[in-house]
Amino acid sequence: MELNQLRGFVTVARTGSFTRAAEELFLSQPALSLQVKALEKSVGEPLFERQGRRLLLTPAGRVMLKRAEQLLGLVQQAGEEVQALKGLTGGRLVIGTSDSNCLYVLPDLVQHFRANFPGVELNLTNSQSTSVAELVAEGQADFGLVTLPVVNSQIASRPLFRREDVLICAPGHPLRARSSITPQELGEYPLLLLDRNSHSRKSLDQALAEAGVAPKQVMELGSIEVIKRYVEIDLGISVVPRFTVEAEVQAGRLHAVPLDWLPDCFVGVIQRRGGYLSPAAQMFLGLLEQHVAERWGHL
Repeated sequence: MELNQLRGFVTVARTGSFTRAAEELFLSQPALSLQVKALEKSVGEPLFERQGRRLLLTPAGRVMLKRAEQLLGLVQQAGEEVQALKGLTGGRLVIGTSDSNCLYVLPDLVQHFRANFPGVELNLTNSQSTSVAELVAEGQADFGLVTLPVVNSQIASRPLFRREDVLICAPGHPLRARSSITPQELGEYPLLLLDRNSHSRKSLDQALAEAGVAPKQVMELGSIEVIKRYVEIDLGISVVPRFTVEAEVQAGRLHAVPLDWLPDCFVGVIQRRGGYLSPAAQMFLGLLEQHVAERWGHL
């Protein structure tokens, strides 16, 4: 039983395909198949079975997957702890996060981390919270910074700060002078929103539905940056996290109105249950907690 056999088996189990696993490992498919067959011969049991086009783990395969992931994790941990002895002069850190957090929460922190630990390879993967949770669960990201809650049995989460969503409008908009706005009033104006899979959109849609409001006009846009620009030129109003519009509100280009009828929302860290955090990940998380406390205070 060799490490490359275990690594090949785990990758096939994760991707559900010998072809995709071989591409990910930069191996030929026949070479990967030989690795898995050698592992099966070593344990004396088949690890995969085919049902039509689906590749499934056998009972022995499920047991082997659990232990193989633990063994590979220990090997990675050993290497990273050796690097830690050198003062984080090496190693790799992958963080999954959403566009909003990537743009408005992490830039200063990433700049600080890169300046102080230039030897650590730092990668940010930005996607929607559900996709980030999958990356973390599969071990493709060390941890995630997402909007909570995230429903995934393999994921543990903890909140970092409360995220307030606000209505934004152009300075000359009729709602500019209002200190509060009801769901019914919101539904009377053209709305510029993210797609239906985003956490912000789901939360708003649910709140409006509970109030019996069906917006008259909704335009879906691909990013908050685009939404802010379109609101500035008065093509509609929107609901976005307050921290994404702080600069525009301060400069007078946008106006923000609180929406106290929206449910509380939190941004937090997600990790794989029982997963190992490298020294680099632990360092980054410590700096993140300090950064968040300085900017938004403690929960």
